[in-house]
Amino acid sequence: MKALFKFSVLLILLAGCKRDKVDFIGPAYISAPSGFEVMSFTSSLSSVDFTVDSVFLNATFSHEVTWKLTITGKKSGAVEEISGTSKGFSNLKWNGCHTGVYFFKTDENAIATLSFFGTDLKPSLNINILAERDFSTYGQFPFFGDFENEAGIQQNSIWYAFSNPITPIPNVKQGVDSIAIDYNGNLVPTVQGKNYYFIKGKGDQPAFVSGIRYDKAQKLISPVLTATPDNIWVNVYIYGTGDANASVEIEYQEAHMNGPVPVYDQEIDDAFVAYVTLSHKGWKLFSFKYSDLTPSLNAKFGGSGNKIHEPQLLKAFDLILVKKSNPDSPVELYFDYPIITVGGPFNPSK
Repeated sequence: MKALFKFSVLLILLAGCKRDKVDFIGPAYISAPSGFEVMSFTSSLSSVDFTVDSVFLNATFSHEVTWKLTITGKKSGAVEEISGTSKGFSNLKWNGCHTGVYFFKTDENAIATLSFFGTDLKPSLNINILAERDFSTYGQFPFFGDFENEAGIQQNSIWYAFSNPITPIPNVKQGVDSIAIDYNGNLVPTVQGKNYYFIKGKGDQPAFVSGIRYDKAQKLISPVLTATPDNIWVNVYIYGTGDANASVEIEYQEAHMNGPVPVYDQEIDDAFVAYVTLSHKGWKLFSFKYSDLTPSLNAKFGGSGNKIHEPQLLKAFDLILVKKSNPDSPVELYFDYPIITVGGPFNPSK
């Protein structure tokens, strides 16, 4: 009996000594020791045109240390961050990309700053951006899709504003802007370039306010999308004011060959929709996998097709501003840089 008692006590003690498994991920951070110095910190160019060139940064430190390089646009607020652990770096390439939501801008100064664990030392240098990086080559980018050419938007027939001089919608304003003031009294900053597109007002219907359509007459989206619906993403930057009454429906329209040229017939062709409630605050990138888009629920407006995602037939898309719950409260939409990508969501950090 004594032996059995001792064995039972031993099991209890062993059970009480059990430790949780701990996973260690990645290298340890190395703080700057006493006497740490930045021996050099330079860039290959003091001014750069990112449409044709890149900047290469170099630095040497007195000790191996964990460091972070932060490049910040003084006008745009755009940020690029790179980090590592080493005694420096050689030809670290910056091609105008950014890790935050805001894009770097043409004709702005950026400041590149080094920071380290264990010291307040923060050497920096200035880089003048002569021309911002062109991200339109990352996917299928609509003509005038950056809204930089305000006259082009107004004069061409590719972008069609639902409320226009010929068919105005009461209580609606829409167009290109760069210094709009939202209903909260805040300046709406630009997220990319100099301009964005806006729609705001109450409209004259309980839900629908207004919209804008991109459609190249007699042509499909070019080049034609040949990837599968699971490998195509539709992307757009949208500014929100925190208003849960405001919503945008982004509708992608497919056109079958109903004649000698592709013409979207809303009563027999498909429209696939992404729904976004604008309850967020500030600019945000929204990306949707094409196969996840919902078939239109309106039988007369894209809801009577075969409901099969066929991106190779994509011809046009709409952005439609609607009121969700309060028909008497005006709402607003600001958006920029709609782009269709293959292989993953739009990612300007690469």
